[in-house]
Amino acid sequence: MNCCDTQKNCDQGRDCILRKQRIKEIDDAYIKGHDPDPYHETLDAFKDLVAIIIFVSCVALLSYVLWGKV
Repeated sequence: MNCCDTQKNCDQGRDCILRKQRIKEIDDAYIKGHDPDPYHETLDAFKDLVAIIIFVSCVALLSYVLWGKV
């Protein structure tokens, strides 16, 4: 019995074999590779934001020095 349509979307609900397999793969990946402490993710995102702000500021300062005031 085929429980999925042509785009691999399950149409038989929670009991579909392929859906159970995909959920198990997602759960295993989450367990193996995900840090349960969200503090580290937030800190990494903040560091990336600071780096972007510094980069944009340097580009703006460089363009101001090269082309002067408008």
